[in-house]
Amino acid sequence: MEQLDWVNWKQLSDSVKKTVFQQLLLYYVDPNIEITDIRLKNFELYGIKCRTFELELDGETFVFIPGNREAILGWDLGVEGLRSHELVNVDSAEIENQTYKAMLSRQEIDEAADWLNVEDSYDFSTLEGISLYINDHTSELRKRKIAPMLVQKYALPAGTSILGILDTVTGTFRGEVGIFLQFEEEIKTMLFPPLSAQESIFWEFPKTLHKKNCYYLEFVPTTDSYLVYSSQDCTHAGLKKRIAQKGFEMLSEDHWEFAAGAGTRRLFRWGNELKIYPNSSGQHILEKINGPNMFGLIVDSHMNRYELTRESSSVKLERQRPKQSLIENMLPLSTYYQSEHIISAEQILSPDMYLYRKAILVDYQ
Repeated sequence: MEQLDWVNWKQLSDSVKKTVFQQLLLYYVDPNIEITDIRLKNFELYGIKCRTFELELDGETFVFIPGNREAILGWDLGVEGLRSHELVNVDSAEIENQTYKAMLSRQEIDEAADWLNVEDSYDFSTLEGISLYINDHTSELRKRKIAPMLVQKYALPAGTSILGILDTVTGTFRGEVGIFLQFEEEIKTMLFPPLSAQESIFWEFPKTLHKKNCYYLEFVPTTDSYLVYSSQDCTHAGLKKRIAQKGFEMLSEDHWEFAAGAGTRRLFRWGNELKIYPNSSGQHILEKINGPNMFGLIVDSHMNRYELTRESSSVKLERQRPKQSLIENMLPLSTYYQSEHIISAEQILSPDMYLYRKAILVDYQ
């Protein structure tokens, strides 16, 4: 167990890593789950490096995340580390002639609350107001013991299980063919309707297709393909019960925050950049935001769905419309962001609105 802690895991040779990981799989993965394509990979984000395992469990990609017995999570540092001139919308020509205080004390942030009214009307023109907004919308600062874990690389739409990929150019499907054949004709009728020459000019593939308790399709941007899922209506409790049948669970808020940001003392996992300019530098930032993090996880950055955690009272990410200030638009991508969205006990989880991520936690003794 000591070797599964990140501080020790980083020091292990590849051969020892493989031996330890084989034991983990033997004792913690359900024997009915097919384990394939185990490979050691290097991941890095903002200078944080981790050499760990990526593998397939029943055809779905998982990564191994080492544990941390003293992980620091949450945020109470306001705008610390962020670029002040981006936050207060100062013209770039004025930056050279002004000095901005990028770090505020806890006392200064608390004092700022005295002149803000009770309707949460934050002053986004000042660093004090922005700091208060950030602290009010992120989880509390805390120390937690985080277990080592196998975590699904990509979050799935709620209530779904992956079946395969449908190519819209060739019309071919790769994956669980036997299941797909049950609704292939219906799907292709909707995706490839008979069109006149004029109609075909304006035709666009739908972003999603959903038939309750049957299937769910989602178009993959920048490709010609759909991800195809089986779909079954479920509540939050029902989803947890379903994935538990094979030994999986959802991450707690603590585990989600550590998996997303590695417990680093930064508000955003990729660094401090918030403004994305249409140049090579901006493209590089986008690649960091959309790409794998320091553990190899992909965290959705579209801000059109919530990601579920083990607790129905806590969801991560956000489903929102564009806001006026930069920090309002970007804060939902923070590792420690807390949404005010609430899930009711009897609510059916829409795959268009919610994501979930399976995990296997290695209990500390």
